[in-house]
Amino acid sequence: MNAAAFLDTCIPALRAGDFATLATLLHPDFRVREASGLPYAGVFHGAEGWRQLSRIVVKTWDGFRFDVIEHHGSPAGTMIVRFAISGRSRRTGRPFETTVLELWRFRDGLLAEIVPYYWDTAELVAIDTP
Repeated sequence: MNAAAFLDTCIPALRAGDFATLATLLHPDFRVREASGLPYAGVFHGAEGWRQLSRIVVKTWDGFRFDVIEHHGSPAGTMIVRFAISGRSRRTGRPFETTVLELWRFRDGLLAEIVPYYWDTAELVAIDTP
């Protein structure tokens, strides 16, 4: 599967909360590693871990949106995906708009790891701090 086709399957499934479809795209050792300073810091394993992370993100940010800006690479090895993200802190009501660059690593044609690099994690924390 090429990068565009992978994203055309993955992103709508993620938006719909279709973790059954996402699970078919994930390597058995899949993990997402979020930065330690964020409200959803940690390492999340498998489709259930990604579901847990998604729930925490939605509990943190009202109206959370993510849109692919660009992507480079392929599911054969490594892909870089840049997203525009936005929302509003449920705790403070303050809005944010920023970008996140994610390193997606593949193994055996399946997504094995996502490592996000936020443009400004300190800004996100400040927006969510009363």
